[in-house]
Amino acid sequence: MSPEALKKKVMKEFKSGGLLKSLDVETSAFKELPPLFEVRHLSMRLVLDDVGAVAAASSIAAEIRRDLEREGIDLEYEICPQWKVVNVSSVAPERRDDADSMPFEQFQAEVQSGNARRSVTIHVSAEAKPRILQFLAHVPRGYRQTAIYRLLETCINHKLSSRAEEYWDPVLYQSRAIEWRDVARIVESRVARNEPQPVGI
Repeated sequence: MSPEALKKKVMKEFKSGGLLKSLDVETSAFKELPPLFEVRHLSMRLVLDDVGAVAAASSIAAEIRRDLEREGIDLEYEICPQWKVVNVSSVAPERRDDADSMPFEQFQAEVQSGNARRSVTIHVSAEAKPRILQFLAHVPRGYRQTAIYRLLETCINHKLSSRAEEYWDPVLYQSRAIEWRDVARIVESRVARNEPQPVGI
């Protein structure tokens, strides 16, 4: 079975189970890996738009793996529900007049996947604070709290959707730290694309 054939099989099984709308086909990945002990080795990463579909998707993936084992093919899989930020808020009273004294070491964020919502805690590291202040220096006074929220929202969404080690599952981990490199990556990507940064990120 080729990766493309595996993809079609997954889509067929999801469709028959009424789950196809929950599968993000474009960001899911199907690959052939080097043989494992001379056995064909496939992998798939199933990206779901709804965390509520994880149990059913896991059942389908496990069944496909058993089917492939009978054909002498080893399959490893990962199921990644995707979350998106609904809102970000400060846990301390907001002070919009002075960016240097803004209390932004800790925030609350609400994230959503399908119909499920969770409240998570966001910690801003001491190393990230100077980078944020540098960013805020280019934001008009009075818009800086909104700019922080937008910047953090972008950083959090990146972690929630990452395919690498930075991937964050808010069900397993209810808090996450924002480091200086997270802030720098977002700000520098805007600069590289020559996009304006007047009010927020």
